[in-house]
Amino acid sequence: MKIIPRWFKIDHAGKLFPVVTNRLRSSYFREAVELNLIIDPKLLQEAANLTLKRYPHFKTKLTKGFFWNFLEPQVQPFKIQKEPNAFGTVSTPFSFQKHLIHIFYFESRIAVEFYHALTDGRGGMEFLKHLTFTYLEIAELPVLSEGLFSKPDMHINEHEVEDSFNKKVQKGNEEWLPSKKAHHLQGTFYSNIGHQLTHLHFSVKEVLDITRSLNTTMTGFFVSILIYLLLQDQANLIEKDRKPILISVPVDMRKYYPSKTMRNFVMTISVGGMYPMDASFGTILSDVTHQLKEGQSVNKLAPQIRANMKAERMLFLRFVPLFFKNLIIKYVYNKVGEPALSMTLSNLGPVIMPVSTQPYIHHFEFMLSSTYLLPINLGVVSFQDHLVLSFSKLIVERDFLIRFVDYLHQHFPLHIEADGNHWEDR
Repeated sequence: MKIIPRWFKIDHAGKLFPVVTNRLRSSYFREAVELNLIIDPKLLQEAANLTLKRYPHFKTKLTKGFFWNFLEPQVQPFKIQKEPNAFGTVSTPFSFQKHLIHIFYFESRIAVEFYHALTDGRGGMEFLKHLTFTYLEIAELPVLSEGLFSKPDMHINEHEVEDSFNKKVQKGNEEWLPSKKAHHLQGTFYSNIGHQLTHLHFSVKEVLDITRSLNTTMTGFFVSILIYLLLQDQANLIEKDRKPILISVPVDMRKYYPSKTMRNFVMTISVGGMYPMDASFGTILSDVTHQLKEGQSVNKLAPQIRANMKAERMLFLRFVPLFFKNLIIKYVYNKVGEPALSMTLSNLGPVIMPVSTQPYIHHFEFMLSSTYLLPINLGVVSFQDHLVLSFSKLIVERDFLIRFVDYLHQHFPLHIEADGNHWEDR
């Protein structure tokens, strides 16, 4: 018989988000699937209920304890919603009525927004994949799970809700990484709360042909372009005012420590640095490719995880009331967190779905929330030969995105299609 916990501890990485969430840092991310058929809201509501039954960790609310925030089951009915022309509008997740995920539909698209204290991009995508399969199954289409999904009434695997940072990472040496203030994009923030979204569509094969010819990865290729364009923004600065350009790249630790967790199990590495103003794209690409290869090794990442966990376990934090603990965490984060980054690029990689479902799926999307210091971020995901880059921005200025597309058009044989949420039209 299935036993549903009365409450869930927030995992090691997720504890940060309830502390730093505010108007310009929503701490939500969105994942979406575009189908080759129009969504029936009634069937989607049924699919949502079944999927949440399968993953009760996602049907929770955020509650303040005396020492830490925690998650407990949300008894309020869950309702899907018609998708608004907005993303990242939830600024405070604390409410006895609020769920920590939101499921939207619009024409042929299903979108899910996840509060980051619940899960990471990989865990969220597993939920969306299961929701999509369940919807297609309820719609009586000829689909089979092919061993990828289990029924909602099956026993819940305790490994899916474990804190894999604590369970998987063994004791060993620790390493605190130095941090310096990084270069940041400047701009005029929208008066409305939310993000403008721009999706760029590519052929996976075309991009991989280019990256292989350059002896790099897809992530290395796009990170290098971001750095090259951000370097151009420093052209009018005097040397002493220039700062390093550092791109945050999340790394899925499930690659190194086999884990079925649906919770956060990601570390980030910072890629880039100080480059001379005349640095070529090739020079930056070579450096970025080397940094990614070195930084994504488990020997580099595990000591950083241990250092972070040591800080969490320190007695002066463990037994300090939540109010004072929040002040400490927020102060440290605002000193050495986002100030040390220029932008985030998160690449989820390819989404794998049962072969029988593929005729009904057009593509997937992955959107990050941006912040006051990181007003533009980039999510990357692919399905079969369809690659989507999703820029989420909080500022009016579009020149960085225009320069990004122009650079690709001018230097590489790529076919690019673009769409978005037309935020400017609101």
